[in-house]
Amino acid sequence: MTRVGRSRWAPPAVLAGALAVVALGTHSERLGLSLVGGALLPVGALGELWSEYLAAWHGGAGGAVGAAPPALAVLGVLGAPLAPVGGPAALVAVLLLADMPLAGLSAYLATRRIPVHRWIRALAAATYGLLPPATAAAAQGRLDVVVWHVLLPVLLAGVFAVTYGPIRRRWLGTSALCALGVATAAAFLPVAYPLLLLVASIAFVAAPGRDRPRARAGAFAVLALLPPGLLLPWLPVLVAHPVLVLQGVSGPAVRPAAPLELLGLDPGGPGGSPVGAVVVVAALLAVVTRPTSRMAPAGGLVLVGVLGAGLLALVSARPVRGGPVSPAFAGAPLLMVGAGLLVVVLVACLPAPERARTARTRAIVIGAVCGVSVLAGFDVVAGREGPLVARSNAPTALLSEELASTGRGVLVLGDPEDPYDVPRLTAGRPPRFGDDALAPVESMTSRVWEWQRQLSSDEPEAVTSAVTSAAASGVLFVVLPPGEDGGALRNAAGELVAPAPPTSDGRTVVRLTPEVGAVTLIASEQARRSVSGLQPDAELLTPPAAVAVDAAPPEVGVRVSEGPEGRLLVLAAAYQPGWRATVDGDPAPIVRAWGNQVAVAVPPEAAEVRVGFDGDRHDVLLLGQLAAVLFTVLTALPSLRRSARRDG
Repeated sequence: MTRVGRSRWAPPAVLAGALAVVALGTHSERLGLSLVGGALLPVGALGELWSEYLAAWHGGAGGAVGAAPPALAVLGVLGAPLAPVGGPAALVAVLLLADMPLAGLSAYLATRRIPVHRWIRALAAATYGLLPPATAAAAQGRLDVVVWHVLLPVLLAGVFAVTYGPIRRRWLGTSALCALGVATAAAFLPVAYPLLLLVASIAFVAAPGRDRPRARAGAFAVLALLPPGLLLPWLPVLVAHPVLVLQGVSGPAVRPAAPLELLGLDPGGPGGSPVGAVVVVAALLAVVTRPTSRMAPAGGLVLVGVLGAGLLALVSARPVRGGPVSPAFAGAPLLMVGAGLLVVVLVACLPAPERARTARTRAIVIGAVCGVSVLAGFDVVAGREGPLVARSNAPTALLSEELASTGRGVLVLGDPEDPYDVPRLTAGRPPRFGDDALAPVESMTSRVWEWQRQLSSDEPEAVTSAVTSAAASGVLFVVLPPGEDGGALRNAAGELVAPAPPTSDGRTVVRLTPEVGAVTLIASEQARRSVSGLQPDAELLTPPAAVAVDAAPPEVGVRVSEGPEGRLLVLAAAYQPGWRATVDGDPAPIVRAWGNQVAVAVPPEAAEVRVGFDGDRHDVLLLGQLAAVLFTVLTALPSLRRSARRDG
């Protein structure tokens, strides 16, 4: 037993095993390789993720222009080895379910240069793995904060090694590797970059050593400038919609965290608990009993985390997907606070004079074991409450084939009782992970929320208006909120709706019967209504007044026959700069129909009409990102090899 206890592998093995048992108890009712619920939408297959990421135009909420979140690319790369068991969806499930042991091992690895006993490091790492913000994030399906939880310890170790410690001879590879980690975290949680940049700036200024100033400045420059290059296509979206920097790919918090909850490291919402106060108390005791200047870097880390938590909790903004003004989820900076507090405790555990070592070590171990046990107990109880569930397929999987073949849209109405369940509109597919970070046109977002209000009302005129407007925008299916049988909607809309197969979770689905498509050729009378601000006429959404075309945005090529003047070819896409059209090869102006949909005037004679979106700028940004990735990987490889040799 003594030999086992002294083994260098015993602490991490016991750490991983103990945290795995706690994670199993916490997530016992949601075990599986396909998770949805809360902030987590169904994760697409490998090809779907890459197609969405590389596209310059996306079919969410009537069309979003710009890059999708780089989180899709990260999942596409790391999820490829798991393709036989589910690919990216399986990777997401592993991250959410095994977050505790993964984060614990990350913390144990990151603290290897702190000269304390391995078992004390293991206890501190276990405490980090059990921090309440991470438990709440996993229970709520917040993948961005979970990724941050796993990466944060090694990122902080890398940042301090590059900016605060002595500069090594091969500093370029180390700083590039650290920048790659920062960019990976920021791909899910953009606020990670400014938080870590602030930490790096403070460490760079306060560094005690002034050796090799040029190399130190170069390392800091690589750490500061390379992550934006790795996220290059997404930068214009973040600049245009800074709310994404605060709320990440998982969206806003379900409710604001109270000040007392923040003091207990509780970010609020399901899965959270104030038991993080144990860590706060432990750090205060460490400062009181063994104050030392070595605690200053950890104190700066705590200060940055406190500022970040206050900013996210106090600043409210409207999400890009629309809806009420909401604060961001404060879990990410609270994890930074927790990490800083635990480093304070570890610094207090540095070797003491021999006469005081035995008694102090015994008291530390007993207190740490009790604290970890309390954290584990609260996590198991609180973490089981969240909305995350295991489901073998997406709820709207039965609709996917028809949506893909027609390019039409599905409108999923939100549940008023569930703050995570907001109305979502997608084209050609059901909603998927990453959609809430796409930035659609504001006018289209407002229309989606207006359809939610109208379709939930008992007024026949409002229901009819919403159905015809949604159909003209390409919607084929409407998924009703849980518990609604659709009787009131069918009575109000009459023949404009028809029954459709329900979702796998039992929600009612109705089909919109107007004969339109993702691209529709409409006659002159309906065309005049479309450009004059009037609602679509249901009687004119049938042939020959409206004819669905076998095509779908963003690239449309149609050969129209002879017909009357005044016809319009209307796309189920909101207008944004970048749309272009030609008629028989000659440039044609874009007409805005039904408020802001893309349309092109069709001549009375037969003609070939082409409409598309110009994605050249997006392609250039993707090439720049690829160059940054290649530079980073080639520069970081020597550091990875040296690290592997040291570990071996």
